[in-house]
Amino acid sequence: MSGGQSGSSRLLWLAVAGVAVLGLVCCAGFVLAVGGGAGLGGGAVTAQPAGNRLRPDAPVPPRYLAMVLAAGSLCPRIGPAQIAAQLDLESSWNPNAYTDSGQVPAKGIAQFTDATWQSWGRDYDNDGVNSPYDPGDAIVAQGHLMCDLVQWAERQLAAGRLGGHVLDLAWAAYFCGRRCILDSGGVPAAGLAHDYPQQIRARLPKYAAPAVVSGQWVLPLAPGTYTVGSGFGPRWGRLHAGVDLIASTGTPIYAAAAGVVLSAHCSSAYCNRPGFIGLDGCGWTININHGGGTATRYCHAIRVNVHAGQRVTAGQLIAWVGSTGNSSGPHLHFEVHRPNAPPSTKDNAEDPIAFLRSVGLNP
Repeated sequence: MSGGQSGSSRLLWLAVAGVAVLGLVCCAGFVLAVGGGAGLGGGAVTAQPAGNRLRPDAPVPPRYLAMVLAAGSLCPRIGPAQIAAQLDLESSWNPNAYTDSGQVPAKGIAQFTDATWQSWGRDYDNDGVNSPYDPGDAIVAQGHLMCDLVQWAERQLAAGRLGGHVLDLAWAAYFCGRRCILDSGGVPAAGLAHDYPQQIRARLPKYAAPAVVSGQWVLPLAPGTYTVGSGFGPRWGRLHAGVDLIASTGTPIYAAAAGVVLSAHCSSAYCNRPGFIGLDGCGWTININHGGGTATRYCHAIRVNVHAGQRVTAGQLIAWVGSTGNSSGPHLHFEVHRPNAPPSTKDNAEDPIAFLRSVGLNP
């Protein structure tokens, strides 16, 4: 990777590598233990939103777990799940990985170039070795660099020099350099730098835990796995009663709160293949009653994982993103209805983004 320090791009092998699933137990207390003081992180610990944390069964090799937790405790936007998904893409967890496309060789588990390592490399694990081939150094260096790239992207967005999602911009800059992103006005429209953020997002579901707040409400898709598309309000002469969360087909969908499934059914003429704009209904649809006059709706799934009458908990896997029904591409159409729901009608629909923010989430 170019590390955002120059405009020179590199080519990267982006094949998906299989990783054995290993049972892990991760908790916020352990993040604090490994991230504090002068240990691996070498800096202040940042409390992470739950959706940035590792899921209990995340396939992080055990020998790298403490390093990933330390690197993911440095800033709010980059958690252990983002660190892990990026390492999965960069090297498939291979500490000796070496990529030479004929331009700038990339080395080690986080694929640093020599020039970028001069800026960000350090003996973070205090073992007397300062090398991109030392995972204790490279993984934490990755965390520091990604946090810096996020801050840089936020400044460019605020100044109007870039457009797009801040994480996509930071990830793409990690791949091809800051100048590459500035010259494109955002993530490049095509090529490997364009694909890089989506490759990370595609890996996030197997690493990221659902974002639970006070055990009550969660985001219906894990942070980092989606972008916000069409919002709540008038569209095409009628009310768009929810928000479209654009995500890859197969991305897990979670129950936003505990409740009882009212229905889990195909609401279109067919749901065994993608739909199209103009097809009636929203494909595979789930309606959940949360009590207290609040209900949620989840549309366009490729497959559902619950049935009518089933009790679900906040963050429980209920379906997977698809494009069934009246849809132009894979996404989750998510609705919140209150008060006096069910039934869920256009009269009691409210802006899901505003609601999720009101309960402490950051969609």
